[in-house]
Amino acid sequence: MIYITACVAGVFAFDENNRLIKYKLFKKNPEEIATKLEKFERGENFPEFQDVVKGLKDVVTEQPNSATEYLKNNLRKIVTDVQFVKNQAELNQIITSVNVIRTKKKISGLERRDKLIIHSVSALSDMEKILNTMSERLREFYGLHYPELKITDHEKFAEFVAKYGEREKFEEFEDSMGMKLKEEDIKILQDYAKRLIELYVLRKNLEKYLEKIVPEEIPNLNALLGSILAAKLLALAGSLERLAKMPSSTIQLLGAEKSLFKFLRDKGIKKPPRFGLLYLHPDISNTKRELQGKVARLLSSKLTLAARADFYTKKDISKKLLEDYKKKLKEILK
Repeated sequence: MIYITACVAGVFAFDENNRLIKYKLFKKNPEEIATKLEKFERGENFPEFQDVVKGLKDVVTEQPNSATEYLKNNLRKIVTDVQFVKNQAELNQIITSVNVIRTKKKISGLERRDKLIIHSVSALSDMEKILNTMSERLREFYGLHYPELKITDHEKFAEFVAKYGEREKFEEFEDSMGMKLKEEDIKILQDYAKRLIELYVLRKNLEKYLEKIVPEEIPNLNALLGSILAAKLLALAGSLERLAKMPSSTIQLLGAEKSLFKFLRDKGIKKPPRFGLLYLHPDISNTKRELQGKVARLLSSKLTLAARADFYTKKDISKKLLEDYKKKLKEILK
């Protein structure tokens, strides 16, 4: 049998007695060497590999094999014998360069999709604050001109201001006690309203993005909480890894840190918080007060399993989780 292996110097073929049968050296380019070693590990073809296996019979390419260990233990002697390097210092430099390049590639290739979710939902929270502030400002600003305008929805209010501008252009306009504005005043109000509308569109796009990425990256948490609430819980935890390592009691109180610290500071004078962000879940908020604690404990216990499945196994067990959760929830609510 002929065993194929590779190292920073090139591709090598050894027989059963560890005799070197054939080899093909790499060019001394650390970037190319790193790329070809990655291809070799993945079982992909490249010129040096093809040159070595060509014409050989009974070839073993699976890694590791007997030649893999032999080359590893005798690397410096073999590499010197085939004259890949002039001395050990040159070999050390090549090995270091290749390892640095491969490490950088591995780090950059690590999946951090949970960070995308965290930043997106944080951006969404920031946008909510900005939209509320800007919408209130527009109402006060335009209220100087048309205080009688009765549109409660902030987004629609901005759309009407951007579309009509002057109060006289509103279909139901009769009379107003507001001040008369000049053309330049109306124009700046309309520009402000248009920018506000653009932000509402951006908010919707962020929500759509989360509705797409959350089920893909954390399907089990998504099944129990929905995309937005699951993303918010992930953001409070800081990462999927941290969430997966948390006990259910900690998950239950995420978002209630201030209340918890206040309870501890006041030496237990008031009752401790029973839940934090999870209160936004309809199964808790719409349940009788005396049962909310039980539902929160049940939900947080299932969220622990969901987070661990999403982080460690990457398996979608949402169907089973959801069925079990609903079954036990039904028993609590009886």
